[in-house]
Amino acid sequence: MLKNTIKPDNTHPAPQPETLPAQPVSFDKDGFASHDGIVPCYCHDTHTLEYIGKAEMWVSKYCGLPAGAVLDAPKLRPAKNKAIIRNTAEQQWALIEDNRGAVVYRIADGARVIFSDLGPLSADYTRLEYFEGAVWNGKKWIMGAQPLPLILDPPAAIADDPLLALNEKVERLESLLAQVLSETPA
Repeated sequence: MLKNTIKPDNTHPAPQPETLPAQPVSFDKDGFASHDGIVPCYCHDTHTLEYIGKAEMWVSKYCGLPAGAVLDAPKLRPAKNKAIIRNTAEQQWALIEDNRGAVVYRIADGARVIFSDLGPLSADYTRLEYFEGAVWNGKKWIMGAQPLPLILDPPAAIADDPLLALNEKVERLESLLAQVLSETPA
C-alpha cells in the first residue's frame, strides 16, 4: 500500500458552474443566426422538395440554416396519393400528387411501367390498361388498324416463276379493287 495516499472526500462534491437555460436562436431578415445554438428545423429533400421530417440542427452565429431546412412546420397532412413538398417560390408547404409505385402504361408503345417520379403523371403515361393491337387516340386505347393479310403473296406452287407470281398478284389486286368499288356507295 502506498503511504501518504489521500482518500477523496465524496461527501462534498465539487461545485459546478451554474448553467443558464439556452436562449432561443433568432434569425435576422437575411436568415443569419443571432448566436450559436440548436434550432428545431423541418427538412425537405433538396431535389424533390418532399418533406423528410423534423430535426434539431446546430447553427453558428452569423450563419444560416443548411439547405433543405426551414423553421416552419408543415400544417398539412399527407392524403392518399399525395405528398407534402416545399413550394420554394411561395416559401410554404404544399400537397402534390404522388403516383410513385403505380402501374401505368407508356402511350408510345403500351409498355407496362412502375411509375417512379413524384408528382402527376406526365402526358406520356396513362393508368388505362393497354391491350394487344391498341393505339392511343389521345383519351383512351382503341383497337388499331389491323394489318392487311398478305393475300398478294403468290401460292408456293408459282412463287418460283416470277412472271406467274406477278400475274397472280395483278389478278388479286384487280379482284380486291373490284370488291372495294362495289362496296363503296355512289
